[in-house]
Amino acid sequence: MEQASNIIFKWQNEQFYGWVEKEYRNSFLINVTNPNKELITKYAKRIIISKKVCEWL
Repeated sequence: MEQASNIIFKWQNEQFYGWVEKEYRNSFLINVTNPNKELITKYAKRIIISKKVCEWL
């Protein structure tokens, strides 16, 4: 993946936006742009999410 791509995903019944930092075979490493408190403290605004629950913007 050459440039950052915007993405939307659902995690724990909440909707988040972010950009793809790295692509793996079945998932993305996403830098979340609208993180909740848990994403900030536990995951440092970055999380690996399955491609199945992501949508491109």
